[in-house]
Amino acid sequence: MAGANTPDALAAIEQNARNAHSDAVFIEREGAVLLQIAPAAGEERIHLMSATKSVVALAIGLLLDDGRLASIDEPVSTVYPEWRQGRKRDITIRMLMDHTSGLQNVANAGVELEGAPDLVKLALAAEVSTDPGTTFAYNNKATNLLPGIVERLAGKPLDVYLDERLFKPLGMSGHAWMKDQAGTPLGMAGLSLSAPDLAAIGRLMLAGGVAPDGERLLSERSVALMTAESARSPDVGLLWWRIPAWEHYRLKSAAAALLSARSVDAGMQEVLLATEGRLFDSKAALISFLAERLGPAWPQRYAAEISGRGLKLSDIFDIDRGPVAAYAANGYLGQHLVIVPGKGVVAVRQIHRRDSHSAPLDDYAAFPMDVLRLAETL
Repeated sequence: MAGANTPDALAAIEQNARNAHSDAVFIEREGAVLLQIAPAAGEERIHLMSATKSVVALAIGLLLDDGRLASIDEPVSTVYPEWRQGRKRDITIRMLMDHTSGLQNVANAGVELEGAPDLVKLALAAEVSTDPGTTFAYNNKATNLLPGIVERLAGKPLDVYLDERLFKPLGMSGHAWMKDQAGTPLGMAGLSLSAPDLAAIGRLMLAGGVAPDGERLLSERSVALMTAESARSPDVGLLWWRIPAWEHYRLKSAAAALLSARSVDAGMQEVLLATEGRLFDSKAALISFLAERLGPAWPQRYAAEISGRGLKLSDIFDIDRGPVAAYAANGYLGQHLVIVPGKGVVAVRQIHRRDSHSAPLDDYAAFPMDVLRLAETL
């Protein structure tokens, strides 16, 4: 049942979405559409960017359900025997999915991945930067190995496998998937879906793997695996993000010394240290603060100076988090699929890539928290 504050919460999301130049918004609760902003005709399918990773994860779940993969803790070398040596022999499929593989990776995917002729071979040839399983580091290169694993174990390409097993049974209207020159669908990004079709993925997760017609498409075990907390980061499951009911960020007293010791660029240090004395009530608020001061290229600068030096937000900020209240698939520019299990809510926000994109406004990073505020009114 909708509460007295539900119309105001929906109106706030619609206004924020339009201010952020969103192309599509689709919010439903238990099958009833609460809000929809539709893109222009012919622009229905929108590139999910890194939210693609969350859909790729479902293909691994299908492999488990089909008995083609015994466990996500299987070494990758069972599929690619050339990894039965050195530290690569210790890398498991789970590690590819929770960003702990330790594979060498340039944080900005455009530097070495976009346009590479064979992304699977590129991942297989990567050096190991840290001991497998020890360190969380967001890794586009590692996720590009997953489509190769799916094709070897399923006997068909990732996009075909998912289309047969999930997309068509869910009644999705169609998809487009970018491929490398070798013909392999990308794992780090590349999938384009309409907002209602992306919501269908969320609905499936919300229902524990059961489609609206009652057919089970994914086992409860596989769905639960996707969102279970990673051993190395409370923020992630297996290529799905875990959204807390609330969180607070405050700069650590030792942040200046740490940034200096890691030789972080002076300009980046100045922006980060400008947060001293401030309390941010969400990650989105903190990122917006940083993005406004770092400029349009902030994701690349942040990736190079923070992620690229082995740092993460929890090294620089004290973080207090509430209980996990939602799960999400998120992508560059502000592609969002948010699932709120306790309230039966599925919410999608999408935006096309354009030269006119202005970060952080157009990223609408606060969308997941806006959805949680809406859910509280229901």
